[in-house]
Amino acid sequence: MSSLSPHPVRRAVAGLAVLTATVAALSACRTSPGVAAYVGGEVITTPQLDAAVQEGLSNESVADLYDGRIPEYRRIVLQELVATEVYDAAAERYDVAVSEANVSAFLDAELAQSGDPDAFFDQQAIEGRTEANVREQVRRFLLNEQIATAIGLDAATSDAALRELYEQTRGQYGEYELGIISVPDQATADAVLAQLTADPASYADVAANYPNPNTFAAPESGTAEQLTGIGVDPALLAPGQGFSDALLPTGEITVVFIFAITYPEFEDLRATLEQQVRQEQQTAIDAELQAVRESLDITVNPRYGTFDDSGSLVPDDRGVVSVIDDAEETAAVTGLN
Repeated sequence: MSSLSPHPVRRAVAGLAVLTATVAALSACRTSPGVAAYVGGEVITTPQLDAAVQEGLSNESVADLYDGRIPEYRRIVLQELVATEVYDAAAERYDVAVSEANVSAFLDAELAQSGDPDAFFDQQAIEGRTEANVREQVRRFLLNEQIATAIGLDAATSDAALRELYEQTRGQYGEYELGIISVPDQATADAVLAQLTADPASYADVAANYPNPNTFAAPESGTAEQLTGIGVDPALLAPGQGFSDALLPTGEITVVFIFAITYPEFEDLRATLEQQVRQEQQTAIDAELQAVRESLDITVNPRYGTFDDSGSLVPDDRGVVSVIDDAEETAAVTGLN
């Protein structure tokens, strides 16, 4: 008797727990093929996915595009269904909403400018997007704007904010009229710079004394980006002034003289500034949406694919055809419940 375990009943109970948990997990796996994805508390069923795929393929252009590539199209459709659920969750989190009427009004205004709405939707279909897909993209765009307002990003697009940004960044849009003269040594550079500062009109005569592929025979125009590319900080430049530096690998000294600087007017840059701000807004909104996405604990049935690092649904090569949530997987492997 001494060779027996001192707790045979306890071991039997533990073994039964493992068996019970394993059977429960396997049972759950058998019912999961009817689920395409879990998105938080929402379920995208396989019939829902199949219906969405069939609806998309009912468009002849979409069907032609994905002819022989139905699994790929199914992944795209499922990815979009998941994204819709993510946006629904984000809308609920930030207490915002976009109605079908809002979507229609936006589309009507945009398509009125094209003059041919039918041609627009035909082209979208050729590229694989149905009218329903387009409407959903518009809904997300409008939700993005509302989320931006909800988290306080909309102030950046006000006239005052844009004008402040203009003052902060206008230097990068400047046009510089400048002369560049390459001379053999620093002493010569100092003399050339002094002469140009005293008499800018003498530039052509001075430059003629130092013929060189890196010397401008006459002043030329340059952008802030070009100046930065040769190691010059445009913010330090002013009309009627210059500097000298060893900018060339040959050891020659480069004399740079600024004749004039012109900047675009605010209204000329408004569209560019708005685009810059909206890109920054979108980056912030994307971070918010990612936080929402992570909070939903999205699980996709591997038979339809798996999300890669970029957020795209790609084929799953593990050969698994059922959805197992984290708790079920742990129970099946460890026997814990």
